[in-house]
Amino acid sequence: DQSHEFCLVCCEPLSVAAIGSCDHRGTCAVCSVRMRQLLSDQSCILCKRTLEAVIMTANHSKSFEDYSMWGTVCRSGGRELTYDEASQSFFEDEEAYNELVQLRSLSCPKCPPGSREKSGMVNMKEYSAHMTAKHRLVLCQLCVENRKVFVQELEIFTKNELRQHEVSGDKDGGPFKGHPLCEFCNVRVFDDNALWTHLRRQHFSCHICETQRQVTNEFYANYPDLEAHFRNAHCLCEEDECLAQKFIVFASELELRAHCSSVHMSSAPRSRRHVPVPVHITYRRQDDGEEDHRGGYRSRRDAESRNRHGAGA
Repeated sequence: DQSHEFCLVCCEPLSVAAIGSCDHRGTCAVCSVRMRQLLSDQSCILCKRTLEAVIMTANHSKSFEDYSMWGTVCRSGGRELTYDEASQSFFEDEEAYNELVQLRSLSCPKCPPGSREKSGMVNMKEYSAHMTAKHRLVLCQLCVENRKVFVQELEIFTKNELRQHEVSGDKDGGPFKGHPLCEFCNVRVFDDNALWTHLRRQHFSCHICETQRQVTNEFYANYPDLEAHFRNAHCLCEEDECLAQKFIVFASELELRAHCSSVHMSSAPRSRRHVPVPVHITYRRQDDGEEDHRGGYRSRRDAESRNRHGAGA
C-alpha cells in the first residue's frame, strides 16, 4: 500500500499529500515543502528516490502520471496547478498553498487584520524589531538561525519566557531542555552538537589524555590553563623555544629526555650533551632448588659461586 493515513513526519492526518514520480504518499504538503525548501532534501521519505518535482493533492486515487507536466507548468483536468518555485512543487489544492504562504510570511501575528504591519515586513531583522518595539516580545535568535521551520512556526516570548526557554526549555516538560551554556564564554549555543563544535574550535583539550588515557570531552578555557595541566599531569619541555612553540609535551619522562637529547643538546657544548636516562633494572637471584629461568638476571657473584662448586665436585 503506497498511501498512509498519517504523515510520516509530523504524524498529522494526511489530508493533502505530496506525490512524486515514485507515487508514494508519505508526507503532508507542509512537511514536504519544509524538507525540500529548508532542508534541501528532495528524496522520497520511503524509497529515497530523488524527486525533481512533487504534486500536492487531496485526491488519493490519482498517480503522478495522471498529471501533464512541462517544466514549471502542470495541468490536471484542464486546470493549471499553482507552482511554488522555492520547493519545486505543484499545488492542486489551493487551500494548502495558501496555508503555506501564510506560514512563510513575515506578517505580524499580533497586529489586527488590515494594519500595515499585518501585511508583512521586509526581512527577519525588521520582523524581530517590530515584535520588540510594538509588542514587547522577542524571538530566540538561536532558534531563528538554526531551527528549520517557517517564520510563523517560530515561538514568540516575553523576556522572562525567553530566559526560561534558554535555560530549562519547554515549560510543559517536553523534549527540549534548553540551549546549552559554554561555561568558559558564558554564552549559549543551539544544541549539544553546537556546544561540542564550539569547544573544539574556541577552547583546548589534552591530546595525551584523549589518546592514552581515554579521557574525552575534557576542555580548558585557554592555552595557559592547558599548559598548567601539561606541567602537572605530563612531561612538559620547559625550554624557552618549546614553550613558545606550544604543545611540546610527552607522556613519560623517558620520552622527554630523548627529546631533549635530540633537539636541545645538538647545539650544546660536548661536555653538556650527556643526558642521564633512567633505566630500571631488576636483579633476580636463584634460591636453592629454584629452576634456572632464561629470563632471570644472574650477577657475577652467582656465576663465580657456581664455578667454585663445580670445581670442588
